Amino acid sequence: MADDQQTNQVLVTILEMLKRQAIYLHRQHGWITALAGAMAADPELESRLKQQPFYDQGPAPFLQTVDVMIQNIDALIQRLKG
Repeated sequence: MADDQQTNQVLVTILEMLKRQAIYLHRQHGWITALAGAMAADPELESRLKQQPFYDQGPAPFLQTVDVMIQNIDALIQRLKG
């Protein structure tokens, strides 16, 4: 029983870390989107931005599921805490 509790605590800790990372990545994506929008308002900056190798790498599919992922993480945390 103690081993199960220790395992659950480790899993809770990992899930909480993943949740914080998901929230952070979501905020970072918003910041990058805002920055790209501001740069696109300036034709010279927009041209330079489009020359960057990391420009428009396609949609980030995880962004549509961040809220669902966080809800699932919270549910797992509560379940593991018993």
